[in-house]
Amino acid sequence: MEKIKSYITPIHLLVGNLILLFLFVHIGCANDEDDNLFGSVNVLSEGISPLPEYIPIPETNELTAEKISLGKQLFWDPILSGNKDITCATCHHPEKGYADALDVSIGVGGSGLGEQRNGTVLANRNAQTVVNSAFNGITRNGEVNPIAAPMFWDNRALSLEEQSLLPLLSKEEMRGLNIPENELYQSIIDRLEVIPEYKKAFLNAFGTDEITTDRIARAIASFERSLVAPNSPFDSYMRGELTAMTQQQINGMNAFVNVGCAECHSGPMFSDYQLHALGIPDNPKLSETDAGTGTYAFRTPTLRNLSFTPPYMHNGMHTSLEEVMNFYEEISEGDDDIINANLTVNDIDPLVRELHMEDDVSDAIIAFLEALNDPNFDKTVPSSVPSGLPVGGNIHN
Repeated sequence: MEKIKSYITPIHLLVGNLILLFLFVHIGCANDEDDNLFGSVNVLSEGISPLPEYIPIPETNELTAEKISLGKQLFWDPILSGNKDITCATCHHPEKGYADALDVSIGVGGSGLGEQRNGTVLANRNAQTVVNSAFNGITRNGEVNPIAAPMFWDNRALSLEEQSLLPLLSKEEMRGLNIPENELYQSIIDRLEVIPEYKKAFLNAFGTDEITTDRIARAIASFERSLVAPNSPFDSYMRGELTAMTQQQINGMNAFVNVGCAECHSGPMFSDYQLHALGIPDNPKLSETDAGTGTYAFRTPTLRNLSFTPPYMHNGMHTSLEEVMNFYEEISEGDDDIINANLTVNDIDPLVRELHMEDDVSDAIIAFLEALNDPNFDKTVPSSVPSGLPVGGNIHN
């Protein structure tokens, strides 16, 4: 098996630390006379840093080219869904930044891709991108435990391995109503067992051709773990390429910290991976309120590659970054009319209530968020999948 390199050497760490030390001096001293929201800050002490130049990999799931290849086939093959009409890629498609461009995803029985998708079965929440999910849970100091990495808007799963199987069980997302939940996994295994190409792929990936739910999870997780985009302009800037960001983006980075965004959007992934109540109103498409774990608190999303993944928030209630900024500004002004009907302003996280997003500050921060985009992730689509079913499911109208 071909092992995927997943580490950096001590000399790389040393060089990286020296670059960050240089940037501390550069950023901290560029505008000493500037005491407004655009004034220079020590962004390193605020926990804002580039993504590591390696992929965090659990010891229990060594990353190999064979596993990635198998995981990609499974990711795109409708055979994993109850009705054989939907795949992981339906809601996490490379054309949509590995999200789906919908406020809330359309699940089983739907047809079409992205904004052109039609259907009556809705998931409760917005599909988050899979890109950089390998770094989920990374802390301000760059530490990450891939077997305890929080997943989903409510952190209900830990690790990509655990996350990869749960959509298969959801009757709205992939299972449908034809197969009972307790029979779904065995049904999938039975389907895969009779396909020689899959038997060979499992043999290549794991050493034997046995097909289990654990191996399915490890393969899909391996593919998802390979979808990284660690070279945004911000990453290049923080590694010493001082022309990688514009002055407005640098101003926006400083304002991002000074305003308080970095209190929650911290670390290399710009997320503390904690649950916060923002007061986002319920999506009117949903028949019931979504209280998350009970307090209307949802995980801080990553801010990376936002240009590819609108709309925003856990139920897609904001179509643009401008709308997000306006929402925060109205919250800071104590406007009860714009928040979830089940909450008051006092129920909202105090950190959110204190944000102030005047137009010039908002514009600069949005410019900075654009510096977190890296389009260089795997966008290739398989020409076929071993089952012979339509690649990606029923996504072609």
